[in-house]
Amino acid sequence: GQRGLGPRQCGSCGMLFAPGIPEDRLQHLRHHRRLRQALTHTGWKQERVVSEFWDGKILLILPDDPKFALRKAAEVLSVVDAELGFPEHSRIPGPHSRVSVYLFLSPAGRVLGCLAAHPIRQVRSIRPSAIDRLLIDY
Repeated sequence: GQRGLGPRQCGSCGMLFAPGIPEDRLQHLRHHRRLRQALTHTGWKQERVVSEFWDGKILLILPDDPKFALRKAAEVLSVVDAELGFPEHSRIPGPHSRVSVYLFLSPAGRVLGCLAAHPIRQVRSIRPSAIDRLLIDY
């Protein structure tokens, strides 16, 4: 009967959709493809491998890297931003953006982790508040 009309969560991408509604199926397919493309790494000739482990490796993408590497970093960061609920295009792109991106990749080339590091030019000390002192003394 009508088992396919109710909402279902995709086990792969996590999207909740109604398979019985063509628009929902299409939206899910687009989302699924975008995630798969953004979170898959096929490898480059000159990867900057920071460290290797039995379950994957860490790549570093620097602001001066080739455009294809920066594009991959931007794709991954846009997926991360969307999953965290940040508005689309809230990141400031361009040459003035000095972000170093670390990607943790599985042996199969799936992106399992991401870290975006921004350089800090000025540091200010923060004085502990009364609440901080209460928490520390506890």
